[in-house]
Amino acid sequence: MGADPRLDPYDAELNMNRIPQILACCLALSVAVPVMAQDTETARLVLVGDLESRSTVVETSVMKPFDVYLVAERDSDASQISTVAFTLGIPEGLLVVGEEVLVKSLIALGTPKSGLNLAFHCIEAKRVPVFRFRLVATQSVEAVKLRVLPDTRTEFRGVVSCRDENYVKWEADESSFTVTAR
Repeated sequence: MGADPRLDPYDAELNMNRIPQILACCLALSVAVPVMAQDTETARLVLVGDLESRSTVVETSVMKPFDVYLVAERDSDASQISTVAFTLGIPEGLLVVGEEVLVKSLIALGTPKSGLNLAFHCIEAKRVPVFRFRLVATQSVEAVKLRVLPDTRTEFRGVVSCRDENYVKWEADESSFTVTAR
């Protein structure tokens, strides 16, 4: 007997019909189910220029592209991450010319510049690169700050765990990345 056609992940019509269900589920999770984490555990959304060195400063030339990564991190014995919420605060003189989602996303509500809630397949890791942003300085700037701010709709900036941990939410402090361009 063949596979059940109702379960075909490549059936576009079937998957389009499930979008309202998925949206309802994500909205319910973001409002009703998540509980705030205990004070003993923390989470961060950090901006780094290099995933290895974790630099938070770049000196570049005007109109020379550079990359900045958004990384979700947790300090805990558990290591699950499934959702991030943030707004990318972009100062005058910097322009995002590209972005790449580095996780297998399930649903994204919003954009990084206007405020984003991004749910993705559960990842068992304490440190998850989520986005790569390509930016350029359009003019000379001195020590301007690219910032991770709260999502504009939910006022939440942080990380959410996976089902095994009951979708616990961790508020993240503001993070920044410093750019100087000459």
